[in-house]
Amino acid sequence: MQLKALQRIQALLDDKSFNEFKAESITGYVTGSGRIDGRKVYISAIVSEKMPPNVFAGFQHHLNLLEEALKNPAPVILIMDIPGHHTSAAQSPFPQNPTKLLADKHGMGRWYALHAQLSGKVPQICVVCEKMGAALTFPVALCDAVVMLENAGMSIGRPDVVEKIIGEKVDYKKLGGAEMHAQISGSVDKVVKSEDEALMFVRHYLSFLPFASGEALPLSLEREPVMISPTIAELIPDNPNITFDILSVIAALADNSDPENGSGASLLQMRAEFAREVITGFARVNGQPVGIIANNSQYKGGVFFPASCRKVSRFVSLCDSFGLPLVFLADSAGFMVGSTVEQAGIIREAALMLQTIANTSVAKLSVVLRRDYTAGVYAMAGPGMNPENFIALPTAIISIYGKAVADKLGHEDSNICEAKNRQDMLNNASDLQELQRQGLLDEIVQAKDLRARIKQFLEGKNDGNSASGRPVLLL
Repeated sequence: MQLKALQRIQALLDDKSFNEFKAESITGYVTGSGRIDGRKVYISAIVSEKMPPNVFAGFQHHLNLLEEALKNPAPVILIMDIPGHHTSAAQSPFPQNPTKLLADKHGMGRWYALHAQLSGKVPQICVVCEKMGAALTFPVALCDAVVMLENAGMSIGRPDVVEKIIGEKVDYKKLGGAEMHAQISGSVDKVVKSEDEALMFVRHYLSFLPFASGEALPLSLEREPVMISPTIAELIPDNPNITFDILSVIAALADNSDPENGSGASLLQMRAEFAREVITGFARVNGQPVGIIANNSQYKGGVFFPASCRKVSRFVSLCDSFGLPLVFLADSAGFMVGSTVEQAGIIREAALMLQTIANTSVAKLSVVLRRDYTAGVYAMAGPGMNPENFIALPTAIISIYGKAVADKLGHEDSNICEAKNRQDMLNNASDLQELQRQGLLDEIVQAKDLRARIKQFLEGKNDGNSASGRPVLLL
């Protein structure tokens, strides 16, 4: 049984903290402010039980809430739920007063503009409980994070409208289902089975962020990682062609989760099901929030594709807006090649990722766990991308090519000079002490000391002064 709007709000916020702005639920919205972990938030929830025939009637209350958030910054939470709005062919596709809705300066355009203007200033997160469509999809996508119930979804046109306009017959799951958006479009950060799980995600997400750009990061008590066996050094195989579980490595580096957030996870992944060859998410080390970017060799070898470039760009932008330092855990084989990725714009997407990383205001630490090949070095904030430090584990390899690719590119009639260059490259790739002597590598760190080194990197970086406040990239 679904919770009503007020029940959802009360379940999400601190006990008895909700202050409703205007108690007129007949307008279709419940809006107000409250507190999460003692910190102020704004919240707007659609009252599905009393939604009038015109879904936008009275949505001025929501605009007022967004205007208030601009004047007195605090996170904005949307709970979107309009049963039957976007699935029934019997539902008219024509809203009441469509021209006014379209052209009025206080119409839908203002709704979009306010979310856009809030981007990077305060966190914005949306909970999608039902199937949303048409004009209601854009406020969802303008939020920094989206959590969606597994039976919910969103699409600009519903299936019957799509068929009438372009002749395509498609079911809703393929057109705009939660699974599709989580795995293919990348428009949803988390798909959940229940409303309770969705609300828990909201609280967990906000626990890592300042409630306005420029504020200090929310600290917590340090919780040492759960002791694991094997160790980090044992988890990472020397052979670069063997995959390993990067999430276990992150769990060994990050603080153990606060049991009160209910997740049991030391890493809150963003877009976990999308572009799985790279991991992006929030963690804590020594109680301080940090953004983690890591190559995932268990999916597509951890190679960068256009989608993974977009995933990294958005997450780096989000952390930069709100002042979270970034730790890059590199096991990078570089960028994918071939006509498919070229036609998908990999050069453009990679360039945007590099631009985003290079222009961050927050501090970056680049750690080579095992391999760092070709331009993947720069995608993981390596030399030239302004990392505070570029460090590596003792068995790491830093090279233009790995041996397997170098062998494929070599040929029997190679001249002596080419063969020597190839062998020198392979020899130098694993000689980290020589790289350090030449000033090409800052440090060689033992795996057992890596968490302590990350703690050292994070010292003094929680005051929020490095937050850029720039709009979060919508990718």
